[in-house]
Amino acid sequence: MQMTRIIATLLVLLTLIGFARTEAQTIGTSARMTGMGNSSAGLVRGLDALNVNPAQIVPNDGVVVSLGVLPFGAQAGADFMDYATYNEYFTGTINDQGKRVPTYLDTQSKNAILGTFQGDVGNFTHDIRYSLFNAMISTKLLTIAVGVTERTGSNVVLPRSFAEFTFFGNEPGRTYDFSETSVSSSWTRDYSLTLAQEFRIMNRIPILIGASLKLVHGYGYFGVDRFNSSFTTDPETYQVSGTADMVAQYAGTKDWIGANNSFHYSLFPTPVGTGFGLDLGAHVQINPMIAAGISFVDLGSVNWNRRAYEISANEDFTIDYITSDGQVDEIQSRLEGQEYPTSSFSTPLPSAVILSGVVSFPNIPKKGKYWHFTFSYRQGFNNVAGNSIRPRVGFGTEIELLYNVAFRFGANIGGIRPVVFGAGVGFIADNFKLDIGTMDITPHLSESFSAVAVGVSSHWDI
Repeated sequence: MQMTRIIATLLVLLTLIGFARTEAQTIGTSARMTGMGNSSAGLVRGLDALNVNPAQIVPNDGVVVSLGVLPFGAQAGADFMDYATYNEYFTGTINDQGKRVPTYLDTQSKNAILGTFQGDVGNFTHDIRYSLFNAMISTKLLTIAVGVTERTGSNVVLPRSFAEFTFFGNEPGRTYDFSETSVSSSWTRDYSLTLAQEFRIMNRIPILIGASLKLVHGYGYFGVDRFNSSFTTDPETYQVSGTADMVAQYAGTKDWIGANNSFHYSLFPTPVGTGFGLDLGAHVQINPMIAAGISFVDLGSVNWNRRAYEISANEDFTIDYITSDGQVDEIQSRLEGQEYPTSSFSTPLPSAVILSGVVSFPNIPKKGKYWHFTFSYRQGFNNVAGNSIRPRVGFGTEIELLYNVAFRFGANIGGIRPVVFGAGVGFIADNFKLDIGTMDITPHLSESFSAVAVGVSSHWDI
């Protein structure tokens, strides 16, 4: 099980790396979208449309060549354990000598932490994307873009029972049920080729059609497919009776691990999984004020066929011969199961459909400028890392109140966080654009937050 812990730990480290670079569900790597509550899928054009709607890579401003400059979008969120709670109980305490020492949790502290759960389970998700390279060239016949996009993502459903068992051990008379446990965490890289072109309906209504083909390299995956495990301790005999029924799979490139099992990052690690993905999209400019789009993104899968392992358990067990201190370790070993090499396993990409609309009012705030109002609906097709079948709806607006400075606001509804509010700003020079956005302003106002989303993107246009 040592390798399992290493893989799981490294995937957590990748989350922290994403925070260091930058933290609800992102759509692509456009900070313009992040600042508008992920509502502007129908508004972004050029390189900002990669991984959002391939049809919209066709520029609308005469740009012929565009080069991206390390854009990224990142989010992480939970419906339990806000930052204030984490900061109070898990970052240590300053002693009389001014040094930070570990905080020891008493019963009151443990109950305070458990009180952050909104129900029987807690949810955590993160989705981080950043482009190592992207470029676009547009001609009258065709618009072509290439990109290399790195992504880490995770979805974790953690039963409250896990935290209770960790804090208070094996309490007599209690039944601990872990059947709602779910984990999906991955690290992948896409090499994409995108083609798009503009056509005319009845010779007057422009419609954009595009497609992206992606070669996907998988560098790490850890997922729990089933965890129907539970146990009960008899309050009189202290006999533990339970069921260990679980299946988990993982794979990880050896290039992650350096000397002494330390984390080692390589720019081009050896993949342990490969696959193909497909994005399809269309965008129509109904009239000068109204536009709409639809796209299907990340259709495909990854086959993990190198350094792949399965962890499984399937037994009913009874423990009645060990001390109470040893019971916890024995129960954990039964629930963890046994690890076996496997030839391969497959996981789907975070597939989704995105519907979008834009209403633009011309000559506001001045002639030649537009005041945009945007709408976007995203429906995921699965619950794999960074994705969700819970739909999300975004609403936003963008207006250039200052010369070459656009201000953006938006709201995103749905998912594990019911409503998040976003804000952003865009700086527009002759050949350079810089966008900065956040999709949750709560962290800037208080420590009582449990989700954050940030994006920065820029590109040179020729």
